Amino acid sequence: PEEAMHRRPQEAPPLERGAPESLWRRGPRPPRSPAPAAAAARSEPSTSSLPPPLENAAFEEYYKEQRIVHEEEWDAFMSVLRKPLPATFRVNASCRFLKDICSRLENDFRRSLENEVSDECGEYALSPLPWYPGNLAWHLNLSRKQLRKNPALESFHEFLKHESEVGNVTRQEAVSMVPPLFLNVQAGHHILDMCAAPGSKTFQLLEMIHQSKEPGLLPTALVIANDLKVQRCDVLIHNTKRMCTANLIVTNHEAQSFPSCSLAKDDSEAYKDHCKPQRLEFDRVLCDVPCSGDGTLRKSHDLWRKWSSSMGNEFHLLQVNIAMRGIALLKVGGRMVYSTCSMNPVENEAVVAELLRRSGSSVELLDVSTELRELVRRPGLGTWKVNDRGSWFQTHEDVPDSRKNVILPSMFPSSTSIHESHKVYNSFDVNSEYNVPFSRNFNIEDTNNVNCDTGGISSSNSAQSLDSKFPLHRCMRIVPHDQDGGAFFIAVIHKLSLLNENQVIKVRKTENLLSKNRTVKLQEQN
Repeated sequence: PEEAMHRRPQEAPPLERGAPESLWRRGPRPPRSPAPAAAAARSEPSTSSLPPPLENAAFEEYYKEQRIVHEEEWDAFMSVLRKPLPATFRVNASCRFLKDICSRLENDFRRSLENEVSDECGEYALSPLPWYPGNLAWHLNLSRKQLRKNPALESFHEFLKHESEVGNVTRQEAVSMVPPLFLNVQAGHHILDMCAAPGSKTFQLLEMIHQSKEPGLLPTALVIANDLKVQRCDVLIHNTKRMCTANLIVTNHEAQSFPSCSLAKDDSEAYKDHCKPQRLEFDRVLCDVPCSGDGTLRKSHDLWRKWSSSMGNEFHLLQVNIAMRGIALLKVGGRMVYSTCSMNPVENEAVVAELLRRSGSSVELLDVSTELRELVRRPGLGTWKVNDRGSWFQTHEDVPDSRKNVILPSMFPSSTSIHESHKVYNSFDVNSEYNVPFSRNFNIEDTNNVNCDTGGISSSNSAQSLDSKFPLHRCMRIVPHDQDGGAFFIAVIHKLSLLNENQVIKVRKTENLLSKNRTVKLQEQN
């Protein structure tokens, strides 16, 4: 009390640390007028809220040098890349209400949409994709954003949402539907989807095995869907559980080191000591590998800003290793589809050439030009160059010694030797490892000038370019302006015989040397 009496009137009692001031001790402060600069900034839209510019000079320079399309097509190619991606979806071929859904799409929604949004999207607002079997995949001449915001499309949008939730419809990019179709799935097949998340292709495979079963019986086929990340496996499970199937197993492994599995012929035999389970070999393998993803620019607008030519090189070895593991797990006589949503030949033709180089006569690249005839596709490229830090190279010998462990022989069409492709340069730091899951510790610029065969053009400066000795024209490249979609690359591989174990052992030894050499170099640097 005495201290309170002697305290000056204007002095407030001390507050506990962190306690809020009581409002009664001082009146409300008058609002401060914003500074002119701040007010002006508030009145203008922030740069973070603006849509990203659909431009990237490095991208244009790179693919012009690549000559990925004819020179006279360039403007059309870039124009389509800057347009929103049309919405596409697929009807579940094995659902109970297939006929009713198809009838409603054809007779109700197709006609009503033509009347309601014909000014906005032309005469064919909703139409089936001509190359998809059974008219089960549909193309809407509106983007997903327009589909959500157009009041005239509300009932159709609600229909899609409901049918998608119950598993009768899957919304999926058109080109993403292509790879499973080339697997030629049959009843009773064991199928491995190596990099399965988010699961639209896995769902498509499940549709196929349920559609191919005999009426009244459960399918005997099996789909194993794998992904590296646990979170992506959660998404995979969420998207595939709509199928309500007992024929799916989801695994969480590095695809390049996917383990061998055993399969007992009968449940009762699995626990008998004298019964040796047989090795599970897959009739079909879908190898849709991680990639730079520049084929998705129409829906992934952030890629315009993030894209750089180094992205392709960073995935090259990982893609080779995942695909080689897929071939090793594939049954003799089986079929594997290798695919990416990238336009970069380092991730596409260079990887396929390396698979054929490593596998020797054990596999062949199939010509599937007679399958899905209405699908507009272009043949794979036979010649390309590699760019590193602004310099172009046509052979690995031209690459400076200090970069030979970054720009690898397998990236060139002229590479001929497995041993050469994985030579260890002990005097330089090795920046490439086979077991890095999705990226590496280096940042390099990787560009390949592609000189197309029939489907592309010949480079004007390609007199000294070396062609690949492999029939890479049997691969297929889908470009956006051919049928108003995204870009994709697909190669179909048929296994003729078991892999040459000597070759496999040699490659594994070299991979171990690469990893060991890199560890030693890092220790020396530290």
